[in-house]
Amino acid sequence: MSKQTQSIENEVLFQKLGSTWYIFTEIAGDVVYSQLPEGMDPHTTKLELYDVIEDHMMRVSKQRRAPETAA
Repeated sequence: MSKQTQSIENEVLFQKLGSTWYIFTEIAGDVVYSQLPEGMDPHTTKLELYDVIEDHMMRVSKQRRAPETAA
């Protein structure tokens, strides 16, 4: 079996509020944001970590669009 890799290139904005960094991006017309893990600084983060961030932002985007279930 072969695993296909899909690459999506989005522009991102890093914003520091207080001592916490946030990342903002647009996915499918929606603005999505997430808090970066404590201690992570986009100025000193290695580029390989951006793949992890991209995957995380896609998961956040999908969670926002998931229909809510009725109780």
